Amino acid sequence: MTLILAVDAYMLADANLVGWAWAVDQDNWACGCVEDSASVSQAQFRAIFSFVRRSHEVREPLVIYTSSEYVAAVLQTWRHQWRSNQWRKLDGMPVTDLQLIRNIDRFLAGKSLQVICVGSKEEDLLLQAHIYAREVAYAHRDGQEPNLGPGFHPELLKQRRGKKSQKLIISEVPLLKPKDSVPDNVARFPRSVQPRKSVTNPDRQLYSGPVDVGGLGSPARGAAANLRPITQVVRDQDLRFQKYCASANRVQIREMMHPDFMSIGELGVPISRTEAAALLAEDPPSPSEVEVRELGPHTAQVIYFDSGLVQSWIWTRYQNNQARLIFQQITKRPLDVF
Repeated sequence: MTLILAVDAYMLADANLVGWAWAVDQDNWACGCVEDSASVSQAQFRAIFSFVRRSHEVREPLVIYTSSEYVAAVLQTWRHQWRSNQWRKLDGMPVTDLQLIRNIDRFLAGKSLQVICVGSKEEDLLLQAHIYAREVAYAHRDGQEPNLGPGFHPELLKQRRGKKSQKLIISEVPLLKPKDSVPDNVARFPRSVQPRKSVTNPDRQLYSGPVDVGGLGSPARGAAANLRPITQVVRDQDLRFQKYCASANRVQIREMMHPDFMSIGELGVPISRTEAAALLAEDPPSPSEVEVRELGPHTAQVIYFDSGLVQSWIWTRYQNNQARLIFQQITKRPLDVF
């Protein structure tokens, strides 16, 4: 049987956001959002990467619908030429979005693939992916928690696989229901922190509060009761941090690190705050995937994935609505594992 996939993206230029999505059917889809001047084609590559990374064990022939002629050409033809040319264009110039395309190529190795470029109005499944991409972009712009989709679950694939996907019932993004686990897709963001009892409640319990809002080992006071969820704070701080790294701004990079910051490099050697800031300015991270996880009311983890490394960053709330990096761990991937 043939597995049919549709990918699309939706740009909000005024908000500097591009939503992306992939869809197999109404039980298997995912979406996410790219910020900081990403292109529509890059967002579609992220959607494809999100899917192929999670479906690499499925060996069925794959058909991809896309609205981008460039994406179709890269997947169908150009990636093979670039691979044989040491991942450079025939004119010797570097490939745009190299990491994403190489990772996609790795997961597509040995698979039967057909890529079809059509308009979103010509293919119902592509239209559904377009709706998902549009809705996640608007959700990010409006500060709402997006529905990132159920991810890929082969056991839930409809019996209509291999049939014309025009039978899909087009619908808006379903309302996000509370879950006990994070959706299985690329740009995952955890649930918001559950509201705590007011500190005036007599039966409150002690917890480790952030610096400047109660101190460690004591209940938070004052503004702490109305703090933003740590995942929202860290998401904003991480975007700013990546921009400082990309612009090689050592002063600002170091400023975003906690005074007790420590890094463990890929060789297992501790690295100081100043040295880590210098290294990040010289070699900024360029993750193809970012995951944010809540570890506690005042602590969150950000994980950067790329083809060679996995970086784990621990952020802690430092002041009322700010966070600082306190720990970094770099792990080198084996060559045959992504």
